[in-house]
Amino acid sequence: MITLVALRLGIGWHFFREGTDKIQDPSWTAAHFFTGSKGPLHPWFELLVWDVDGKIRLNYDQTPGGWPTFNLDKTRSLWDQYRVRVADHYGFDEQQQKRATDCQTQWEGQLDWYFREHKDDLIKYFHGLERQAANRADVAKRQVASLRGQAEQIEAELVADSAPWLAQVAKLWTGYDDALNAIATADQQQRGRLTIGKPQPGLLNTNFIDRFVPWFDAVVGALLIVGLFTRLAALAGAGFLFSIILTQWPGAPGAVPVYYQTIEMLGMLVLAAVAAGQFAGLDYVLYGYWSQFRQSKQENNT
Repeated sequence: MITLVALRLGIGWHFFREGTDKIQDPSWTAAHFFTGSKGPLHPWFELLVWDVDGKIRLNYDQTPGGWPTFNLDKTRSLWDQYRVRVADHYGFDEQQQKRATDCQTQWEGQLDWYFREHKDDLIKYFHGLERQAANRADVAKRQVASLRGQAEQIEAELVADSAPWLAQVAKLWTGYDDALNAIATADQQQRGRLTIGKPQPGLLNTNFIDRFVPWFDAVVGALLIVGLFTRLAALAGAGFLFSIILTQWPGAPGAVPVYYQTIEMLGMLVLAAVAAGQFAGLDYVLYGYWSQFRQSKQENNT
């Protein structure tokens, strides 16, 4: 019994600390787990990463002839909608609305300049993404180790190339966000800041996962520590760990060992199997109340 309690507390504390650390770190993201996944499920995991190749943020488009290019119309439209929302949120007067329009014009000018300045590099990058897609579709390149290594090197170079552009584009979005919110007076700012968000956020991707996982870890950990709903919490935690194991498919080339996650998952299953919360946990109290309730109900029926 002591061993089971210690196991429950140890795993619970680990989950709780992992969750609280992620909550306190706004830069944490699950994206690197998905993009670094190995094995047959890699394409599916990569789909969970919002704008994994940067096409949305870099305004990817195609010419009528099918050649890659960029088109800033979608970003301009989103920025225009955001300006209207900010004005409505704060209740801008006529002068503030004019300042907001001027602000949008100024930041769109910076956006236009940046994309014109890097036009050739961006189009070259888009061509690289097309080659990457072709390599992934080529069965031979995925099966031959040397060819697979070349393809992985090309993908790594594409990620490195896009990083500074995506960082600068993020600064432009953040700068526009800050500038519009700064127009509000001190009284208007009491209504709370209205953030611009991300373009085409989607439903089930890292936008949602990055908010869900930290609280999931913390709640599962807390439930295990106090021994409440232990079976449910342990099964949920085991399922989460299993999903991590699947990102590094055993035996897949380049897969990172997941021994620790496997051992902890098995420990979770043990906790669920024996209902470890009944030992020095709140489940013992709940079970006692439930037993008394059922007993009294049976007595009343008889």
